[in-house]
Amino acid sequence: MNVIYGINPVAEALKGSAEGVERVVVSSQRRDKVAEGLVREAEKRGVPVERASPREIERLSGTDRHQGVAAVLRGEFSYSDLDGLISAWKRSIEPAFFLVLDSIQDPQNLGALVRSASAAGVHGIIVPKDRACMVTPAVVKASAGATAHMAIARETNLVRAIATLKEAGVWTVAVEADCPENIYGVDLKTDIAIVIGSEGKGIRRLVRSECDLCARIPMTGKLNSLNAAQAGTIAIFEVRRQRLGGTFL
Repeated sequence: MNVIYGINPVAEALKGSAEGVERVVVSSQRRDKVAEGLVREAEKRGVPVERASPREIERLSGTDRHQGVAAVLRGEFSYSDLDGLISAWKRSIEPAFFLVLDSIQDPQNLGALVRSASAAGVHGIIVPKDRACMVTPAVVKASAGATAHMAIARETNLVRAIATLKEAGVWTVAVEADCPENIYGVDLKTDIAIVIGSEGKGIRRLVRSECDLCARIPMTGKLNSLNAAQAGTIAIFEVRRQRLGGTFL
């Protein structure tokens, strides 16, 4: 049984794909405006609503951080495929904007990156099938429900996926601390895919070698690294900044 929890994730699931929600469970102790609004939204979309004790919702969701709300989904998270992502980009008549995540392990990082990607207008996210975090309830919660609106493709071979993007005319930029180029000096207004590595090992050698360019985020201070979510968010919003008319340095 696939269960998501928290006010925002459940609300976004109802807005994004209510047909995928089997039922919503709301704490019997929550009669506030926010909770009742969620109940009305579920009922409007034909989704059954149940009342349960906080303890019952904790057993259902597997956490005490459920905010008094959970939703049972029909089946697992529905992944896209790379061809679908590319087709959706081409239909948009916009410059390509993809995020490639190489072996992200932490659900909090993955969820934060999905949230940032959704806010920045990324067309889709590509992740490897093996040795990487899947979209779990913890990821949905960390994304504040953005997983309901973001196309995510799981690919067996990330090197081949990057090669496919390049064949489609997409410029791929690996973001790592030891890269010679400063990301603020790179023109990111063209068709682009930002590549972010795992929390501990970064981008794998073969994946990085397939990228067109390697760029770093310049930093000062005693710490010389950012976690995957921070680095990815900075990079994709630099793309967004440039496309909104900001010049690159």
